[in-house]
Amino acid sequence: MKLRGLFIAAAVLLMPTAALAAPGIVTTTVSLRAGPGEGFPTVDRIPGGARVNIHGCLRGTAWCDVSWSDDRGWVSSQYLEYLYRNRYVYLPDYVDEIDAPVVPFVLTSYWSSYYAGRPWYHRRAYWSGYWQSHERFATRLTIDRSAARIGRAAAARDAALSEAKARVGVEERSRARVEERTRVGVKERTRAGVTERVTREKDIATRSTREGQERAVQARMTRENARMTRENARVAVREQPMARARTQMPPIMARGHDEPRAVAPRIERATPHMAQPNAARGGGGPPMNARAQMPAPAAPRAAAPAMPQAGGAPHINAAPRGGGGPGGGGGHGQDKRQ
Repeated sequence: MKLRGLFIAAAVLLMPTAALAAPGIVTTTVSLRAGPGEGFPTVDRIPGGARVNIHGCLRGTAWCDVSWSDDRGWVSSQYLEYLYRNRYVYLPDYVDEIDAPVVPFVLTSYWSSYYAGRPWYHRRAYWSGYWQSHERFATRLTIDRSAARIGRAAAARDAALSEAKARVGVEERSRARVEERTRVGVKERTRAGVTERVTREKDIATRSTREGQERAVQARMTRENARMTRENARVAVREQPMARARTQMPPIMARGHDEPRAVAPRIERATPHMAQPNAARGGGGPPMNARAQMPAPAAPRAAAPAMPQAGGAPHINAAPRGGGGPGGGGGHGQDKRQ
């Protein structure tokens, strides 16, 4: 029953420490001890710069309970950095500010939990006496100058690295945002370029279609004109022999309203023997019948044949009726002279 109570007490003591573990860094290579003191056995060696979990520290913060890899033990606080306000600080310089939990060291329960298979475990009674005699020294924080110098330099270096990482993170985020904006801009420009190219291609296709239709219409009109030209040429070729035959045919008597009639042969009227004017009669005056001496005008139509008279000679009407010559005679004056 007593042993079971010890295990329960150890579990109760360890549960809050495990829950309140904070990240830490070892500033230099250091020994992980089985208890809070230089005289306790060495559990393992922790290389400098290694990450550890700080579960708590003794009162006075001289030694801290840490875990590294699969081991658990105690490390002097002068070789530790503690995560404080998102950056690592040298633990002894921030004793009054950090919120590291204060934990006790109970050798029997602690060793039973973590060192049951270790060679020194069967000497638990000896080490319990050692702890009782050295407990007052383990709670005093004594800092080695070289260890403090190493710890502060490591803390400054880690702080600079943290700031650099934070700055790099900010730069990376800014670069990522810039790249994202650039990528979005490129996508938008690409989309705009694609839209413009599609529109241009549609315009080109529409223009090409329209031009093709116009060329087809022009070609059709050209073929139609050529066909009509060939047809006209064939018609002209067919009409040439007919025109040549028309030019070689004799002229056809024109119709009454197209060409004048053929002129009838001119028939000279028979002129009777006219007596010469007698100089004794009028003494040089004009002949009595001057019209008889003038040439007769051409008759527009053929003269009618003379009708035979009683004396056997044809009766010629020398002058028209109702007209008088210069002598003022009647229509038959010539007959009277005869």
